Amino acid sequence: MRPDIKSGIEYALITLLAAGLCLWLLISGANEEDPPVARLALTGLGLIVTGAMHCVFMMQLVRRTGRSFAPWFVAIVIFMPVGTAVLLALLLGESEASES
Repeated sequence: MRPDIKSGIEYALITLLAAGLCLWLLISGANEEDPPVARLALTGLGLIVTGAMHCVFMMQLVRRTGRSFAPWFVAIVIFMPVGTAVLLALLLGESEASES
């Protein structure tokens, strides 16, 4: 696998994990009896920023691999978890095929 694609995958997965953590903190904080508004606002902002950065890293991967931009943009931004999973599966499948 090319180093620029590998680093893009790593960055995309790190931001996805950070978004998941922010979502978990937001949901668990909202279930409290008297949730602190500042913490909810900060975790909501963190969720927005990490989700946007994840989309940016995934679209950089699309450009680096030479794939068509428009369909992958729709797949990744609109259908975020499914589009991400499909693109990562294709990229990892191509790298395994080229290594063997």
